[in-house]
Amino acid sequence: MYSKSSSNIWFGIDIYVCGVPVKYARKIFLTLKFNTQLSHQVLCGAKNRSNQRYSVPGSSFKSFGMSYKHLSKAGGRVLEQMAKDADIRPGYYAKLTDKTTPAFAKPTLPIVNEESRFKDIKDWKFLPGDRVVVVKRGKWRGKVSRINEHEVNTNGYILEEGPTTYVPIPKDFWQPGQATHMANIPVPLRQEDIRLVADIDDPEVPGKTKTVAVRDIVFRDSYYDENHKKVMPYRCVVGQEDLIIPWPKPEETADGELATEAQIARERTYVVDSVVKSAIPKAALLTIRNPKSKFRRGVLTAKDISKLVAPQMPLPGRKAYIEQQKKLAQQPKPTLTDEYKEKIGFHVFEHFKKKI
Repeated sequence: MYSKSSSNIWFGIDIYVCGVPVKYARKIFLTLKFNTQLSHQVLCGAKNRSNQRYSVPGSSFKSFGMSYKHLSKAGGRVLEQMAKDADIRPGYYAKLTDKTTPAFAKPTLPIVNEESRFKDIKDWKFLPGDRVVVVKRGKWRGKVSRINEHEVNTNGYILEEGPTTYVPIPKDFWQPGQATHMANIPVPLRQEDIRLVADIDDPEVPGKTKTVAVRDIVFRDSYYDENHKKVMPYRCVVGQEDLIIPWPKPEETADGELATEAQIARERTYVVDSVVKSAIPKAALLTIRNPKSKFRRGVLTAKDISKLVAPQMPLPGRKAYIEQQKKLAQQPKPTLTDEYKEKIGFHVFEHFKKKI
């Protein structure tokens, strides 16, 4: 959901220009020019109205309007240069981001580089829907909850009814039904702050299960998961790999108005009746193929011919260079004789004698 009101635009400029040195103000203004659409989203759904998270594109210099690069080449160059500056001076930009970003959009975990971000399920280990227990010290220690979403920029996990922080929210970013400037937003946790929770058979009471916290997991082999519709590895408990913890089922998404039923999509409506004759009418070919395309001109340019004809080996210029190097190698190399050494020493002595 995007907001395009002018108040949002100026609100963003006030945030990022305030307290910034003059030499960087123009850069930031140009960046905001391509990033005037400020967005907000609810990460924890309607189950818990207090668990709302708001985000402003550009809360870090690494993420300044990267989705708008296609709008302008100049804007793309500015963003790339700012990303390079952020890599060169990470400490400075981290302090600047912390100083100029509002509390509701400020990440509670440090933003990680692209190379260090989790890329697949083996890196994440836990998926949305998994039950985990908080092991981090504090009032939330021992809290069992479900993972609601991944925070990709920080490698964090957002939990349902998990840790929150109480921050002020500008009115432009209020959620439907919100009536106050203060609200709770979820705080992501690191992977080492949580442990996976699973139900296993209780050996002491046959036929019943007990809930345990898994210290760590390891991945073994792979199988096709019908719920996720892809090949996934088995999640095994470290030290007892015969215990396999299944992956959580993804949330079912309701079909939209334009969705097509699977039975209709699988229905075959066209059958090829000839291998020689095209099913497309000749008069309709011009509407689906560009007759002026360079691939249909039927004429080869000099550049096309040069790509198709292999060059002579070695090339004339390279051949002349090789011959020149051979002649230079055959020339006798000069040697430094005693006579030349005496002349060099005499000139050096005369040079220093004049300075004394």
